[in-house]
Amino acid sequence: MAKIYVETYGCALNQSETEYLQNALQDHQFVHRPDNADILLINTCVVIESTEKKMFRRIKTLYELSQADKELIVTGCACKPLHVAISSNFPNARLMKYDQVPRYVTSLYRPETNVTQENSVKATIKIAEGCKGFCSYCIVRLIRGGLKSRGVDDILTDVESKVEKGAKQILLTGQDVGVYGLDNGLRLPELINAVAELDQNFKVRIGMISPSALDDIVDELIDSFKKPKIYKFLHLPIQSGSARILHLMGRNYSISRFKRNVAKFKAEFKDLTLSTDFIVGFPYETDHDFKLTLDLLKKLKPLKVNITRFSRREGTEASHMPQIPHRTVKERSRILTLEHHKLAYFENKKWLGRKFNALAIERGKGCSTVLYNDFYRPVVVKGELKLGCSYDVVICEITPTYLIGNLTANFNSNSDN
Repeated sequence: MAKIYVETYGCALNQSETEYLQNALQDHQFVHRPDNADILLINTCVVIESTEKKMFRRIKTLYELSQADKELIVTGCACKPLHVAISSNFPNARLMKYDQVPRYVTSLYRPETNVTQENSVKATIKIAEGCKGFCSYCIVRLIRGGLKSRGVDDILTDVESKVEKGAKQILLTGQDVGVYGLDNGLRLPELINAVAELDQNFKVRIGMISPSALDDIVDELIDSFKKPKIYKFLHLPIQSGSARILHLMGRNYSISRFKRNVAKFKAEFKDLTLSTDFIVGFPYETDHDFKLTLDLLKKLKPLKVNITRFSRREGTEASHMPQIPHRTVKERSRILTLEHHKLAYFENKKWLGRKFNALAIERGKGCSTVLYNDFYRPVVVKGELKLGCSYDVVICEITPTYLIGNLTANFNSNSDN
């Protein structure tokens, strides 16, 4: 039996592949400290340049630790673009696709039955890999390739398996879940409906949907979101408020279409949690282009915003475009972040005094627990509540990023909810 230490970086898709490995290697033991392990496994991300450099540094650290009596396996997105650098600097490291890891580990260590593993109330399930986009800045599409959707039966089996092992919150993920099924005929709303019809009690968060994939499924998707199991949480990355910049990015949608589809969701779900992404400092972005982005942020008032400073990635079209000065990019990022925090704080004020049911999902800082309501709003409550149970809470304080609540006097802690 191998003792395996895992580090995972990057997106939810990477997390789903790590969970696949943990399931495939369940007859081995996963440990929390690298010095206790026989195998060190790092699942990497190279989405931006700073992350790539971080991965290289971390691989170096783990490699030095592995030299005595450990095996280092590198998987994930760094394997392709950093293959030569990793192989030349760390010759004993093993680079491989995530689905090759279980066979390799089992060739080195005999598995044992009845190994006790920690079960999580959260699970991430990949429904597709690759995408249909041609974004001019994205290195991930060059690494992951075209769309490959999983069959609905396989996904349902995964969901049922995770729930049977104690999962209460499922994330359906992919590079762009909105294009799920374009290669096999079954679209995202149909998949969501099938998952929501399973008998077990759990909640589902839908992963990122590219705005270009939403137009032809928006009405059906809204109907799917009405199902009680589905969090009313929409992650729709706009990236820029400038049509000119969106064109240079290769983003195949209009701002007017984006706003119209968001309005449709908000008309159905008054408390919808909208999450979006912005890239600041994209090549050719002027002060006017940035103002359009800032204005769009103020209009949309998304609760969650991922702000990324443009990073040149070798092999992409945008890497050959003239770059914006670093100081300008940093300042635009600062302005956008401050404005988002002000808007999010104002939006969260609407929840003060409200009472609702929420599901305890993870430990917070200190002695606290993080719960999520039907709109995937995080609520921090003092005390270590039983994870996987639902509780009635009342909101007493707010921050720009989460709510703070107390249990109500007659709280519900039913683990079947």
